[in-house]
Amino acid sequence: MKSQSGIPAKRQNQIYQLLKDKGIVQVGELAALLDVAEMTVRRDLEALEKRGLAERTHGGAIFNDHMRAEPHIAQKRAVHREEKAAIGALAATLIEPGDTVFVNSGSTTLPWAPIEVPSTHVEVIMIGGELRRESFSIVGDSATQMVRQVFATKAVLGVDGISALHGVTNPIQAEAGLNRLMIEQTHGEVIIVADSSKIGRISNFLTAPISAIDTIVTDDGIDPDYLEELRRQDVRVLIAPAVKG
Repeated sequence: MKSQSGIPAKRQNQIYQLLKDKGIVQVGELAALLDVAEMTVRRDLEALEKRGLAERTHGGAIFNDHMRAEPHIAQKRAVHREEKAAIGALAATLIEPGDTVFVNSGSTTLPWAPIEVPSTHVEVIMIGGELRRESFSIVGDSATQMVRQVFATKAVLGVDGISALHGVTNPIQAEAGLNRLMIEQTHGEVIIVADSSKIGRISNFLTAPISAIDTIVTDDGIDPDYLEELRRQDVRVLIAPAVKG
């Protein structure tokens, strides 16, 4: 694919299409493919990032997958089931006896929350409020007021998007706000649980910047460059062991 390398707009469109098809690209690979200098590619990737179409990593860029609509909780539970089970089991090992833990709704957090944590006794307190059937979550003023009365030692939160540049996001404003409040009320480790399909995805509403996150638990499908980028931003990333079928 030889490009009309003197026309930045056309070259950037080629790069965007490659990103869209492959998910992630390397600077050297693009420079050779488009017959331009690596510095030119880096400028093109910077331009795409400013337009919200890509997110640069140390050696290239990742496609910004914008989440268009909220999937139903049943749809979420039906995909990446083995990965989510492994992620949940690994996250549970981070909880210690005596911890007070915020756990939000989600297909990765819900299965293990009441039963997997290593303790002889787990007290589960449900917040009240408005039930959202699409996500099986509780939102509203009552939920907010109750969360404000708790000072947790840890938070384990599922999210719909994780971006090293844009932070963690959610498709529903009320849920993003409640999750943000849980993070603010946590005086300890903030743990995000998400399968690797959420890495590089951006949803509609910001929950928190990446600097507010201590640990991400995901599966081995995460791209190595993106893994390095997250760790460069002082986020601990734990990889759940692959499930052997």
